[in-house]
Amino acid sequence: MSKINILNLVLFIVVISLAFVIYYSEEESIQLDRLTNFDVNDINSINIQHNKDKVTLTRNDSKQWDITQPVFVAANDFRISSLLKLINAPVHKQYSIDKINLTDTGLSNPTTKISFDDQFITFGTSNPATSLRYVRLNDTVFTIEDVYHPLISSHFGTLVSLNLLPNNSRIEKLVLKNQTISKDEKGLWQSNIEITADNINKTIEHWQSIQAFGVHKYLKREELGEVFIYITGNQEPVTYVITDTDPWLILARPELELEYHLDVEAYKKLIEPR
Repeated sequence: MSKINILNLVLFIVVISLAFVIYYSEEESIQLDRLTNFDVNDINSINIQHNKDKVTLTRNDSKQWDITQPVFVAANDFRISSLLKLINAPVHKQYSIDKINLTDTGLSNPTTKISFDDQFITFGTSNPATSLRYVRLNDTVFTIEDVYHPLISSHFGTLVSLNLLPNNSRIEKLVLKNQTISKDEKGLWQSNIEITADNINKTIEHWQSIQAFGVHKYLKREELGEVFIYITGNQEPVTYVITDTDPWLILARPELELEYHLDVEAYKKLIEPR
């Protein structure tokens, strides 16, 4: 297994672990004050800035989250739900900004910021003695569990939906490595190779239901082929470049600077079904 693959696997495990830590820290800290009492269901936009990287998330008309900057792509509902918990995070201590050293807490020139609508939170350093993170909201500095900063400071791919196709999309045509699947004049699915109708339907279902186990920053590799998925309402197909098949399947979207990692068994279900 290559160092890059090992790193991607480690990052995936870290993100999942963080999500569980956030959940259980919330459960165990119900007696603590909260950063705010905002209802997360009323929040419609999230803006993240880490160093020079900016990410914008917007709740759409269907009440689902999309990433709209740096690219437009559906967001991962589970990760966004974890991120939204920050606005109501349990507070361990709080200080007025005139009674704490902003330089010592990393808040005099912060590199990581997030806003939920018009509520701005800046991140300082983590206290090595308590492992709590300093954050500033308005004129107050708080210490909270350090479970949100790693999520916010990660590549934006961490917040991308694991689905291969946009939400509620309908496939019109598949151009795969070994065949083209489309509908005939009677509206029935057909392939240009010998394959059963049952396997054609399974292939369509796989593209609509299979999820990646991780979405990461695109890394240029040897191209092993392309697949094109035509969906209703889009003139241009969703195009995936196959960049790896061992030890797992990697489908890249270079135009989004993203790549999707899937179990290698997905290759026969998605790329060369028979």
